[in-house]
Amino acid sequence: MYEAALALTTLIYLFTVVWYLRSPAASLFHPLTFFCAFHGLVFVVRPWFAWYGQYDFLYYAFQFQPTLADKVIALGAATLGLVVFAWSSLRAGSMAMVFRQDAATAEQRRQLLPLFVWVIAICGPIGVYSLLTQFSNGLEGMVMDRATGISINTTGNGYLVDAQLMLVSLSAMAAWIYRFRLVSLLPLATFVLYRAGTGGRGPFIAAVASAGMFYLYERRRRFPGLRLALVLLPVLLLFRVVGDDRGAAIKNALTPGPEQVSAGKVQEPARPLESMDYANLEFLEYLVYVVPQRSGTYDYFLDNLQVLTEPVPRVLWPGKPIGPPIKRVDLLQYGTPIGMTLSVAGEGWYALGWLGVAIWSALFGLMTGTLYRKFVEGPQSAFQTSAYMVFMPSLIVGFRDGSLLSLIRSTGIYMIPILLWFALSRAFGLASIFQLRQAMAERVRWVRREPGSAAQKPTAVPVEPALLQLPPAVRRRRLALRMREAE
Repeated sequence: MYEAALALTTLIYLFTVVWYLRSPAASLFHPLTFFCAFHGLVFVVRPWFAWYGQYDFLYYAFQFQPTLADKVIALGAATLGLVVFAWSSLRAGSMAMVFRQDAATAEQRRQLLPLFVWVIAICGPIGVYSLLTQFSNGLEGMVMDRATGISINTTGNGYLVDAQLMLVSLSAMAAWIYRFRLVSLLPLATFVLYRAGTGGRGPFIAAVASAGMFYLYERRRRFPGLRLALVLLPVLLLFRVVGDDRGAAIKNALTPGPEQVSAGKVQEPARPLESMDYANLEFLEYLVYVVPQRSGTYDYFLDNLQVLTEPVPRVLWPGKPIGPPIKRVDLLQYGTPIGMTLSVAGEGWYALGWLGVAIWSALFGLMTGTLYRKFVEGPQSAFQTSAYMVFMPSLIVGFRDGSLLSLIRSTGIYMIPILLWFALSRAFGLASIFQLRQAMAERVRWVRREPGSAAQKPTAVPVEPALLQLPPAVRRRRLALRMREAE
C-alpha cells in the first residue's frame, strides 16, 4: 500500500513539474521553481530512501511510531500542498520572465555606486562584528526552554546576533554591483567560510544562491547552464561537511593554533538523506500522529500571532511568552519533537487538517506568485532587483519552516542594507528609474545633414519608452531604420 502511495505521489509531482516547465513562466526566477526543488527532495526522493532503507532515526528521537495510515496521510497532505501551491502561484504569476535592463538601469547603478559604498561602511562593520562574535564564542546565552523546546536569548541582544544576516545581501549585491569581477567575489567567499565555521548553513547557501540569481539576471538567462551548475558543487560539498561536524573543521582551518575545536561527528545517522535536515516527511507524520487524533483540536493558525510578539526584546518584556502567545496544541506532550520544522503543508495540517493544508498552501502560492508578477511587470530598478534576488532564495527556509515568522525574521534582516540604500538615494535627491527613463526618452534625437547645407539640422525621431528596454544593438538598428524612413 505504501509503495503505491509513493508511486502515485511521485507521478503527481512529475506531472506538476512537466506542466510547470511547459508554461511560459518557467524560470529560476519563479517561486514555483524553488518550491518544486524543495518538495522534490524532501517529499519525493527522500521517502523512497526512507522506506527501503528503513530509516527510523527520527522515530526513536521523537519517541513516536506512526501507523501506515499516518504515513499515507502525510504523503497525501504534502502532495495536496504541492498541487495547490503550484496552481495558486501560477494563477498569480503566469507571465514569462522579462529582463528590463536598459540604459536607464545602467545609469541608475552608476549613480548609486558611491552610495552603496556608504551602505557597506554602515552595515558591514555591524554584520562582521556579529559574525566574528558567533564564530569565536558560538551561541553563548542561547538556552533551550525544556517546556517548549524553543531556544531563547537570555544574555545578549537577538538583533545583534542576527545582524550578520545583513552580510547575505551585502556580499551578493557587491558581486552584482561590481559586475562579478574576481575581487567583488571576495566578500561572498569570506562570508561563506566564516559562516560555515559557526556551524550554520542556511545563510551562506542563501548568499550563494542570491549571487547566482544576480548573475543569471545580468546575463539574461532563465536557467543556469552546466558550467554554473558545476561551480555550485563545492558549495554542496561544504554544506555536507558543515553538517557532519557543525563547522568544527572549517573553524580549525581558519584559526590555527593550540586551541582547536573538537571536530567529532554529530550524533546523527550517516545514511543518505536520513538526517533531520531532510526529514520534513517524518515531521509531517508526527503532526498527523498528534493533530487531531491525540490533541483533539487544531491550532487554527494562532501560532502565527508570534509575528506580533517576536519583535519585542526580552529585556524590555521579562514575561514575554516563549513561542506563540496562544498555543492550543502542545506537541511536546506526545513526544520529543525538538528541532522540528513544520513545512508549508505541515503548518496547514497543524492549523486545520486537510482544509488547512489547502488554505495555507494557497496563501503562500498567491503571495509569492504576486511578488513574481510585481517584479516582472515592475520597473526592475536597482532596489527592486536587489530585494527580489535576495528574497527568493530565502523562500527555501520559508517552505521548510512553513511559518510567516521565520520568513519575516530572516528576510527582514536581509532587506536592511537595501532599505538603507534606498533611503540614502532619496536623501541625496537621486533620480528614480522612472525619471531616468523619461529623461532619456526625451533626449534621444538623431541628427542628419541636409543636402547642400553646411549646418546640421536636428531631426527628432519619436522614441517610445519601450524602445529603451531593448538591448543596445537592437535599439540602434531600429533607430537607424527610423532615420532612413525620416529621410
